[in-house]
Amino acid sequence: MANRKTIFRNLSLLVLMSGLLFSLSFVIVFYSGKTRSVDCPFCKDRFSKEPKDTWIWIYPGLVGCGKKCPLALEALRRFQERFPEVRSSFYFLVTDPGESEETIQSYLAYYRKSLSIQALRPETDEEIRFYRKLGAYLPIHPSLKIRDEHGTQFFLIPPNREKMYLLPKLGEKEWMEIRKEMDSDVH
Repeated sequence: MANRKTIFRNLSLLVLMSGLLFSLSFVIVFYSGKTRSVDCPFCKDRFSKEPKDTWIWIYPGLVGCGKKCPLALEALRRFQERFPEVRSSFYFLVTDPGESEETIQSYLAYYRKSLSIQALRPETDEEIRFYRKLGAYLPIHPSLKIRDEHGTQFFLIPPNREKMYLLPKLGEKEWMEIRKEMDSDVH
């Protein structure tokens, strides 16, 4: 009889823990796919040369990355293909300050065959701190670059240049959410 109680108690605990884990994973998935925005204190000045009706896409990556960056840049290309009427500028945020201009241009040359993308380097300590707070991997020491690990989120700056959207991924669902925002935003 005591053995049955122990089995029932263990089974109940297993069901309860499974339910909690399922609920937690649902909450994480539900909220992790959401976009959010933050005020961008330097965007108006930094991107003042961009046409006023242009949406600015930024992807922070590592020059030479062969894992995440190709997939992210392909997602940007698909966005451009899917929404050709949306005037967009695309930037690759160079996260390693020691990277040479020649190496950057060589890396981006392949992607420029199908996406007009420019290199973007943070110009001030304020920008570096801002991008780091948003999760951009900006290695402090050159040895950290060897890991080739960095986030995969995109940054989107609307034409008003007042805020920056953080997009954990760029798929069909995110495109529709962005489209809705674009249609409701006053340029």
